[in-house]
Amino acid sequence: MSTRYANRKSVRTSVRKARGPLSKAMLLPLQESAACEVSLAQHLTWVACKRKSGSAYPINELVRLVHLTYYVQDGGYGDTDPVVYARAEDALERCLKRAERERIWRLGPDDAPLFEAILCQADSQLERALRYMHVDARERLERFAVSGRQSPLAGAAHLQ
Repeated sequence: MSTRYANRKSVRTSVRKARGPLSKAMLLPLQESAACEVSLAQHLTWVACKRKSGSAYPINELVRLVHLTYYVQDGGYGDTDPVVYARAEDALERCLKRAERERIWRLGPDDAPLFEAILCQADSQLERALRYMHVDARERLERFAVSGRQSPLAGAAHLQ
């Protein structure tokens, strides 16, 4: 185990201790119906963006998908190469710049395999990861969104 991972794990453990013990529900995977609902929404978002029906909302949802999936993987559920996440984030940045210039919300055709790999990983996480991992991932995303810091994905890709 690397020192970087060990330090991150100890920080998360101390945050969880501050919250108190986890409930039984938090120690179980998501309910199947909830996991299916989230998965369906993610896949429909991807289809809308892939078919050039994108807008600010589905692109923002793809940003959330990329980060949440990365964070759950960072918690121990997943094996997608971090470079995939970093490249997907770069594709989203290009999409946002194109939307500013041309008002076209569309990802590049070469970006599809990145998002398909992330969707596959997200589906696996929805089936297997414990509920508290998803909650922790959402909290990490919220903290990152208001922090003004650089994305953790670029740095993660360089560590591999």
